[in-house]
Amino acid sequence: MDSLIAANITQRPLRTAISIIGVSLGVILVTLFVGLARGMTRDAAERQANVDAEVRFLSSSDPSLAGNPLMLREEYARAILHGVQPTPEDPDLEPKPPIAGVAAASPVGEYLQPSIAGIGFEMVDGIEYSSFIQTANLNLVSGRGLTDNGTPESEYEVIVDRYYARFAKGLDEKPVAVGSQITVLGHPFTIVGIYEPSILGRMKIPLRTLQQLLGGAHNCTFISVKCESPDLTDSVVEQLRRYYPGNHAIRTSEIPALYSQGLAWVDVFLNVVIGLALVISTLVILLAMYTTIIERTREIGILKSLGASKRFIVLTIEKEAAMISAMGVVFGFGVAVAAKFWLEANTRLLVDLQPKWLMISALIGLAGGIIGALYPALRAANLDPVEAISYD
Repeated sequence: MDSLIAANITQRPLRTAISIIGVSLGVILVTLFVGLARGMTRDAAERQANVDAEVRFLSSSDPSLAGNPLMLREEYARAILHGVQPTPEDPDLEPKPPIAGVAAASPVGEYLQPSIAGIGFEMVDGIEYSSFIQTANLNLVSGRGLTDNGTPESEYEVIVDRYYARFAKGLDEKPVAVGSQITVLGHPFTIVGIYEPSILGRMKIPLRTLQQLLGGAHNCTFISVKCESPDLTDSVVEQLRRYYPGNHAIRTSEIPALYSQGLAWVDVFLNVVIGLALVISTLVILLAMYTTIIERTREIGILKSLGASKRFIVLTIEKEAAMISAMGVVFGFGVAVAAKFWLEANTRLLVDLQPKWLMISALIGLAGGIIGALYPALRAANLDPVEAISYD
């Protein structure tokens, strides 16, 4: 039987090649789309959590990073450190003590802009540099940090992480370095420093500049809070929730899980992709096998006249479909791996090819082939030998 299957595959190389490509298309859809979604989500979540600050303080409103992300008054950073006291301008202000156990607090603004590379989006951070470096392990590997004095010369400065510097190009279409200019929020910015590791967004500009460009004067997206000791995290969170009700205080360690939960639409999208891949694989094999049965009607009639059972014919066709599907899976894996390396070498996209999803895509390709060949196999098995032999 195996030699018969191999002969059937090699006898019609063009049909076999088209079938293999059809199955591989489904495999590529699943592996690349899932890998891209998981890779970018995981990378963004890790960068969000890759700070020394143990607590993040956010507004009660849900900010839109592409709409109005500056919803929290930056004065909360000062209030967390030094407390709140009534003033002559606001004598009715409720006094609040400093939050015990806090070493530093820094306001951070975030904005999601279309990627300069033309694919997807990228995060821009607005930071108060002097306080931000007290809450994050940011190390400059080249150049200098941002200036907080708000002079005209320092308003349009930017620092980028090493990963961005490795893959991005400046306005002169050359690899970026200290002194290069890039476009941020539609304006040319000069790179004054390159840092590591990757923290939050890959580009950081002065918070004052972000506020001016977005019209959010003295507002930020969240306050990054550094505790005097990690053991004080729970105490700081509890105090923030007690003294500033209506806002949110979360542990930085919780951010990756919360980030993934907030992207539930990604799972819906991936389910659609998986379903589409299964349909494509099934239809390709179904059409290929159905055409094969029509072409081989006389051959099937001869086999049945020689005593071939229905079970023999069904298994032969199913094994042929399974072999074609297996070759399609292997070819699809090869294309997906090559595409991963090309994307990561030429863009700032990250593709995470997890073994779990490689296995799922392989099962989809094989299942699509077996299901697609089932109807043609049953049709061939039920052919009348006399009519099949006389088929022209």
